Formats: sequence, C-alpha cells, structure tokens
Amino acid sequence: MVSTSPEEGRALGTESEKRIIMRIDPNDESITLKDIMQRIQQIQRQHPDLDVFFDGDEYAVCSRPKEKARAIAEAVEGRKKA
Repeated sequence: MVSTSPEEGRALGTESEKRIIMRIDPNDESITLKDIMQRIQQIQRQHPDLDVFFDGDEYAVCSRPKEKARAIAEAVEGRKKA
C-alpha cells in the first residue's frame, strides 16, 4: 500500500523543509523499485524546484526545496573536508 498526502507532515530538526510526499508500505510486494523511481521522476518533472528523493528511514518519497538541499549538501561536504 502506498500513502500519498500533502498533510503527511515534516521532519524535525535541520531538515524542517523536508516533506513526505508518498509513504511506501515495506510489506507490499507489488511495489517495485522501478515504480518508486518512476514516481520520483514524475514528481521531479512536475516540480523542478524540488529535490525529490527516497528516504530509507521514513520509507517514503520526500522532497525539499532545491536551495535548502544545496545548503545541506554543502554543509555535509564542508564537514567531510574538515
């Protein structure tokens, strides 16, 4: 079973801009990785201003504004170099 709801909620902490777009039931054997990737691509085409990704902890397709994603990536890169 897949749940899609704009009211799903937001993560806490530094990723407060992250939105859950679609939760995926890990026990549903009818959903394939290809299905998930196609859904991610569809959302990316509809919303080019969003960074759309699969969050394994949430087991969900999530998004955040691209500018916020870039800042997080740069911060993580900076920590790796330090």
